[in-house]
Amino acid sequence: MLGQLIRFGGIGGLATVVHVLIALAVRQVLQLSDQQANFAGFGAAVLVSYVGHGRYTFGVELASGPQFLRFVILSLLGLATSSATVWIATTRLGFDFIMAMAAVAILVPVMTFLALRLWVFDRARPRRSYSWVGLTLSAVVASAVLLLFWTR
Repeated sequence: MLGQLIRFGGIGGLATVVHVLIALAVRQVLQLSDQQANFAGFGAAVLVSYVGHGRYTFGVELASGPQFLRFVILSLLGLATSSATVWIATTRLGFDFIMAMAAVAILVPVMTFLALRLWVFDRARPRRSYSWVGLTLSAVVASAVLLLFWTR
C-alpha cells in the first residue's frame, strides 16, 4: 500500500500540475472564464490520470469497459467537485482564482484516491453488468451540475 500511495502521489501530482497549469494558461491566453479554464485543465488531467493510475498506481489493464465507465463516472464527480469548489471559492468566498485552484489541488486528489482504490481499480470487485439507467442518471446529474456552473 505504501508503494501505491507513493505512485498515486507522483501520478496525482503530475495530473494536478497539468490541471492547474493548463487552466491558468488557457485562462490567460484565451481569456476564458474561470469555469471554462478549469474545465480545460481538468480534461487534460483526466487523460494523464487514467493512464498513469491504471497502469502504474494500480497495475491494471486499461481495456476493461466497466472499469472505464467507473473512471468516467469518477471523473465527472471530480469535475463537479472541482467546478463547485472554484465557484464557491471565487463567487461566494471572494477568493481569487489561484486560491480556488489551490483548494481544488487538495480536495480532488483525496477524493480520487479513495474512489480509485475502493471502486474503479478494485481487483476484488465482483464483475457484474451495469445498470444503464443508473449510469445515464449519473451522467445527467453530472451534466446538470456542469451546466449550472458553466456560466458562473
